[in-house]
Amino acid sequence: MELRLPANYSDLTLRHLQVLETTEDPIKRVQAVTGHSFAELRKMPQALVAEASAHIDSLLAREVSKHQPILTLDGVEYGFIPDWEKFSAGEWIDMETYTKDFWKTAHKAMAILYRPITRKLGDKYSVAEYTAQEDATPFLDMPAPAVSGALLFFWSTERELLNTLQSSLTAKAIQAIHSMPSGDGTPRSSHWLGRTFSKLMQSLASRWATYSRTSHS
Repeated sequence: MELRLPANYSDLTLRHLQVLETTEDPIKRVQAVTGHSFAELRKMPQALVAEASAHIDSLLAREVSKHQPILTLDGVEYGFIPDWEKFSAGEWIDMETYTKDFWKTAHKAMAILYRPITRKLGDKYSVAEYTAQEDATPFLDMPAPAVSGALLFFWSTERELLNTLQSSLTAKAIQAIHSMPSGDGTPRSSHWLGRTFSKLMQSLASRWATYSRTSHS
């Protein structure tokens, strides 16, 4: 049986990373990038599987990060969030959810960061509003360097984003809470809201830094 392995880190996709970053089982790692079944690989010489797994490790060690503002996946053009001040409370909350077990739901996180382009003029573009119903499946085929680039961009600018967004998100939350009917048991303290969103965003930033391999590149 012949094993065809990726030659470069750029040959990997998010689908591959979701396995490679979550298991040390050499057979499962080789299976992820070759397409051979687990049963087939179990019958192969141990030395060959070990060599293939070591090759995969060498690819990950030579990680390349490339932030791509615009991606085309499955025939659809996606744009990276162009205006962080419009990043809604719902988007932050869902991002926080998807970063609890990042690699398992990384494609869903990417579907928040990248959305279909609705209008483009030169280097400027607008993206579709977030609905929480986005199809994240196409992002499984997102190139690994673009995944690393998105993580690096988010991680390297987290402080600026947090500082910019904290006040606007808290204001939106206060407005939403105040619009609720009384008696629903929801706290209406601006201090409580500030602490809640501050903790949420600090937690999010910490998780991105922890899970992103680019944080120590």
